Amino acid sequence: MMISYFLAYCRRNQAKIAILIISISAYFALLVTVVAVSRSLPAIAGLPFAKIGVETIVQKNGQIPAQMVGPVLPHSNGPIYADETAKLRALPFVQGSDDGLYFWFFDDHYFKSVLGVEPGGIMYGLLKNNVEEGELALGATDALITRSFAQKNGLKLGDAVLLGQDKFQVKGIIRSNVSGNIIPADVYLSLPAARAIVGASAEAQKLYGFGDRAFVNVVILKSDPKWQGDKEALIKKMDPDYLVFSEKTFTQEAVDQLRVISSFGGAALALLGALLVIAFGLLNAYALKTRQPEIAVLRIIGWSMRDLKRQFLAESLIFLSAALLLGNALALVGLRIAAAQKIRLELPWEISAMPHFLPQENAIARTIETTIPVNYDWKLFAFATLAFLAVFAVVNLLVFRRLKNIKPAAYLR
Repeated sequence: MMISYFLAYCRRNQAKIAILIISISAYFALLVTVVAVSRSLPAIAGLPFAKIGVETIVQKNGQIPAQMVGPVLPHSNGPIYADETAKLRALPFVQGSDDGLYFWFFDDHYFKSVLGVEPGGIMYGLLKNNVEEGELALGATDALITRSFAQKNGLKLGDAVLLGQDKFQVKGIIRSNVSGNIIPADVYLSLPAARAIVGASAEAQKLYGFGDRAFVNVVILKSDPKWQGDKEALIKKMDPDYLVFSEKTFTQEAVDQLRVISSFGGAALALLGALLVIAFGLLNAYALKTRQPEIAVLRIIGWSMRDLKRQFLAESLIFLSAALLLGNALALVGLRIAAAQKIRLELPWEISAMPHFLPQENAIARTIETTIPVNYDWKLFAFATLAFLAVFAVVNLLVFRRLKNIKPAAYLR
């Protein structure tokens, strides 16, 4: 490589070279940042379920009761029977499961949202880790209540919670909002006790006619992280009335807020990349055309085609290396900026059901706000750098095929 010739070329074309380097580096940084953010989508979409520690919750469309008296199943929590839960547990992605029975209770005292849980299950473990006072006891006449529910209704350990004619003693007080307002219960009972209360309701029996059959209305599924497929489609195929909540529920919401990784944003980014590659090729072709007299002189003084290609490839490699070094630095800045951005996810009412006609009860926090969990991955940076080098090297080789069209004899006249 003739360094003096290269430096002379740089001095004559400072603006063009600067624009080229900045354009490539900015696109590199944007591309790496977008890919890193898109990789964080599963983590973002899974945030609403983080407190529970599961990936999928299944409920079933039910019916609206004629009267809101006693135990009431929300219309998004229709009964799911034992044969149905068995089929859900047998799905290929399921590694573990738990059942619950969520209902509202209306009486002359105060409104109660209740969840019956299975001892030893996933929800039971969540309650165990959040007992603030008393003990974790869910016998036939035991109840756990949240701290906010206890404070609002003046309840303490040992007091009774009335559900119609049934009386449950408060054995423990747990931290409020342990589930992140997914299945937002204030009172926790054993699953058999909850089922007995709902089963004794004439209104519920009239709506669903479940008789003596065992039923739940919340099925929690822990998924195999290696399983690839559409869980929601698989579950909906079993019964179209199923309501499925998973990371897919929140993925589109996250994508809508991150426009650059939406379908439109991805297409625009690809188009921008294609235009950049074309512009790089045209710029190199133009540079060759304007340097034809110089190239002819170099051929006359003895430079071979191999020498010329080596010279111009070395020049392009220097420009591209400078662009990629700057691009890597800008990408790091881009990741820091992306990691500081806030994203908001709204819980669907169906998974956080509270009565619409009780504004105070329904005014629970259904918005999850968090920063984007973007992580630095050196493999991504290395792969992107090598990919850019490969693409632009191919473009250079195609352009430099035009060197053979330059005839030194034409410049001897």
